[in-house]
Amino acid sequence: MANTSSPSGLVAADSALHERSQGLQAAETALDGNRAIAFWAEDAVVQPAGMRALTGRAAIGNLYHEFFTTMGVKELVGTPSRVEMARSGDLAYETGVNRIVIRTPNGDMLDMGKYLIVWKKINGQWYVTALSFTSDAAAPTPIPSK
Repeated sequence: MANTSSPSGLVAADSALHERSQGLQAAETALDGNRAIAFWAEDAVVQPAGMRALTGRAAIGNLYHEFFTTMGVKELVGTPSRVEMARSGDLAYETGVNRIVIRTPNGDMLDMGKYLIVWKKINGQWYVTALSFTSDAAAPTPIPSK
């Protein structure tokens, strides 16, 4: 394990954190809940907009399944705008924007929003320990047909 108290250790921890963030974003963009859940801590908490908080990897895995099946999410793209790591090298937060397209019987709907992720290094690996996300609008907006 790298010594995160040294400048080179912090650079390595920051690089590993960015890699994990990119991996999570790629899994979610691919709508692959099974791959995405591997980035979550066992005791993680997610606070979805308009829903009750969920705790634990299994509950969050079920949420991914619900999003990508019954709720009709057909596109989920998160774009980090800031990733900040503590000097200790074992805790960080990420803020960003998300774009979600939801399939409905009346056509696709767009939900733009923002998120806050807390990352924690556990046994040398970065995991999401908390996520909160909200919409920028009261409700998703229709996407005009092409």
